[in-house]
Amino acid sequence: MGRRIGLLVSVVALLTLGGGLLGTAPAWATPPKHFQFPLSSSARDDFLSDACGFDVFVVTTGNRNVTLFYDQGGTLTGEVDTYPAFAFFVTAPSTGGSFRSSSPAAVQVRYTGGGAVGTTAVVSVSGLQFRVQHGVIFTGRQVFDAVVTGQSPEGIPDYEHGDDPIFQSGNFFTGDELALVCAVLSGP
Repeated sequence: MGRRIGLLVSVVALLTLGGGLLGTAPAWATPPKHFQFPLSSSARDDFLSDACGFDVFVVTTGNRNVTLFYDQGGTLTGEVDTYPAFAFFVTAPSTGGSFRSSSPAAVQVRYTGGGAVGTTAVVSVSGLQFRVQHGVIFTGRQVFDAVVTGQSPEGIPDYEHGDDPIFQSGNFFTGDELALVCAVLSGP
């Protein structure tokens, strides 16, 4: 009889302790969301065409992989975009000039305010961003202050960042890159 009471007390204690643990929700963060977008386009680049004085076309290929991160309350805190096989081809058909650049880069974004429109963010770009010709490359890490300007239908914030990084390390061409691009595209 004493063993039954001891067993009963043990079961009640186990249910009390275990029940309390089972009744609380885990304190996990909201799971990340993953998206993949194909980047395949071909269009006239108005900015380069105007700057160079002849029609310039840009063709892009690759994928953009996006992962959004959330805190325990479901608020967006960060984003990581990878471009593992991204490449672009810039050409000027009237001159025969062109160049191609791979751009395997990663972008990390830290959001304040959950990525709501008007809130700030810090954007870090790492990897090969652009290569015009030997010795004229933009590769390394750049960090920018940014402002959220909108959101995609998937809930991915759109943002704009300034032209000047708040931090930079790596190999970044310091000359007039626009003049150099136009010179390369002006033909052989």
